[in-house]
Amino acid sequence: MRIHMVLVAALIASLPAVGLQAAQDGASTAATKSLIEALDGANLDAIAAIDPTEPGAFVAALHIKGGQLLVVRARHPSVDALSARLAARQFRDVYIDLQATPTTKGKLFVMDSGADGLPSDTDQPDHVDVIYENGTQQTMFNGARAQKLDGDAYRKQLAAGDAKYTRLLHVLTTAITAASPAQK
Repeated sequence: MRIHMVLVAALIASLPAVGLQAAQDGASTAATKSLIEALDGANLDAIAAIDPTEPGAFVAALHIKGGQLLVVRARHPSVDALSARLAARQFRDVYIDLQATPTTKGKLFVMDSGADGLPSDTDQPDHVDVIYENGTQQTMFNGARAQKLDGDAYRKQLAAGDAKYTRLLHVLTTAITAASPAQK
């Protein structure tokens, strides 16, 4: 009986911490989960779409089950070729083409190491996520101390990265519905 009381007390004590953590999660956490569920439901490991905010830009993702979600957004010099690949549902090929594009201006690449959105923990995340902008500008999300930033500066950087990543995730999740053969 005493063990049950201790377990119940421990469970009750942990509830506020769980709620606090969930409240701190960025929007990319839920958006990543939605995208992965949609990919799994469509039996896909990759998806690609035209970026509706910029003509000639594309967004693509590759999900490595049990590991990473890799998302890239870039312009490509051969818009017609990528559009043809999209029409043919060659999403992995679009992903590869975007990774190899010589057009780095405006390119955004997100390496979501846990395939779980950008980390909400500003001090000790479980893994390191990275965003590359314009081909070379690297932002690592591995804690404020590791980046030698104060908490506010790190949270600001994290919020900006999370907003960009979440937008791309929504574009791709919407594309899965549009690309699903059952919908046609």
